[in-house]
Amino acid sequence: MKLPIIISTIAVALLFFGCSTSETSTAEIHNRSVNIHPEGAVSDDNNYYRSLADYLKKVPGINISGSENNQIVTVRGISSFNSGIEPLFVIDGVVVGSNYSQASNMLNVQDIDYVRVLKGADAGLYGVRGGNGVVLIVTR
Repeated sequence: MKLPIIISTIAVALLFFGCSTSETSTAEIHNRSVNIHPEGAVSDDNNYYRSLADYLKKVPGINISGSENNQIVTVRGISSFNSGIEPLFVIDGVVVGSNYSQASNMLNVQDIDYVRVLKGADAGLYGVRGGNGVVLIVTR
């Protein structure tokens, strides 16, 4: 009488542990294959941008003005009284500065994974340099 109860208990336990293990494995594989970007980040898989300015034109909150050789990038709603009007550019965690042409020359637009714009208190991490906003660029 005890043997069928023990066998059924073991069978239920194996079934329970087997299902939860395979579900976890599937979830881990799914998370590794999907690119997860921070909230507010803009990414695109199309590789048709010729310059960083072309890519930044689709990012909400960024204005681009000027000609090809002399472009000015500004973050909407942000202005600083004691510095220029361009935001701080950060590429893969390295502060590049507020010069758009220098940031553009440092990377290939095809290598961009996503771009995120920081304004206000979020840009406070970079202190006074982030007073005009911060453009975070992460490459693949």
